[in-house]
Amino acid sequence: MGFPRADLALAGVLIVYGELDVFLTHEWHGSKPVTGVVVFFMAASLAFRRVAPYVTLVVPVAGLILLTLLYEGSETGANLFILLAATYSVALYGRDPLAAIVVYGITAAIHTARTPEVHGVGDWLWEPVMFSLAFGVGFAMRGRQARTDELEREQDERAAAAAAEERQRIARELHDVISHSLGVMVLQAGAADQVVERDPARAREVLASIRTTGQEAIGEMSTLLGLIRSDAPESREPQPSLADLDRLILRTSEAGLPTKLEVEGKPRPLPAALELSAYRIVQEGLTNAMKHAGPAHARVTLRYGEDELDVEISDDGDAAARNGKGGRRGLAGVAERVSVFGGRLDAGPRPDGGWTLRAGFPIPR
Repeated sequence: MGFPRADLALAGVLIVYGELDVFLTHEWHGSKPVTGVVVFFMAASLAFRRVAPYVTLVVPVAGLILLTLLYEGSETGANLFILLAATYSVALYGRDPLAAIVVYGITAAIHTARTPEVHGVGDWLWEPVMFSLAFGVGFAMRGRQARTDELEREQDERAAAAAAEERQRIARELHDVISHSLGVMVLQAGAADQVVERDPARAREVLASIRTTGQEAIGEMSTLLGLIRSDAPESREPQPSLADLDRLILRTSEAGLPTKLEVEGKPRPLPAALELSAYRIVQEGLTNAMKHAGPAHARVTLRYGEDELDVEISDDGDAAARNGKGGRRGLAGVAERVSVFGGRLDAGPRPDGGWTLRAGFPIPR
C-alpha cells in the first residue's frame, strides 16, 4: 500500500512540530514521554488520510480523549492542527463522512467537559466552530471532486463513443477493399489466361501483380479488422492516403483500364480521414469503370483549391451500363463518405460519352 508524498510530508511536519511542542514549550503535570508517544501516533495517522480516512480520524480522536482523561487538557497545540486535518480528510475522502460528525461530537463533549480552561459560551463554541469549518471545507471539496470525476467520466464516455463510431465507419472500408481487390484480381486472372500460351513472360507479370494485389488486400483487411476489435493494439499500419494513388492507378492500368492521374493546384497535407475517403472514392470510381464501362480509358483528377479538394474520376466508356444495381450501391457508399465531411457529389454521363464522378471535400482550416 503506497502513500502519497504530500500526505507523508504532512504527517512528518506535524510529528516534528508536535514533539517539539511537547518537550520544549509546554509545562503540565502529565508525563511528557507518554504525551510524546500519543502525539506521534496522532500525527502519523495523517499518512493514511486518503487510503484509510477513518484511521486518520479515529487515532487522533482516541489520542485526544486519552490525554484529556489522563491530564485534563494537557495537550499540545499541534493537536488542533492534527484534528483539523483529520476532520477535513474524512469529509473529503471518507465513504460516509457524516459519521465523522457523531464521532467528533462525542470527542468534543468529553474534551470540553474535562478542560479546566473552558469558561463561558465562547470557549464552548470555539472548538465546534473550528471543526465545523474544517468539515465544511472538506465536504465542499468532496462535491467539487465528484463533479470533476463526473466530467472526466463523461469525457471518457464521449471518447469511447467516438472511437466506437470510428471503428464502425472503418468497418465499412472492408466492402471497398474486398470488391476492388477481388475485381482487379479477377480481371488480371482473365488477362493472364488469354496470354499464357502466346506470351508466358507477360502472363508471369500479371500473375505477380495478382499476388501483390492479394497480399496488399490481406494486409489491409487485417489492419481494418484490428481497428474494429476493442482489444486491438494501439500501433497499426496507416490507412491508404492520396499518396498511394499512383500504385492504385498502376494496378488499375495493369488490370485492363488504362488510367492517368492529373493533379491541379498545390498539393498539401490534409486530415487523414479526408484523404482516406478521397482515396476510397477514387478506388470505387475506378472499380465501377472496370465493371461497367467496357473497353475504355480513365482519368483521375485531383484539384487542390484554397477551401476544397475536388476529386474527379472520368472515363470514355459505356455510360448506359451505369444504371445497374451495382452502380447504385457504389454511388450510395460514395455519397455516404462525402456526407460525413459535408461535401458535395455529382455523378452522371458525360455529354461526349463516358461517365464522370466528382466529389468535393471542404478543407478544414
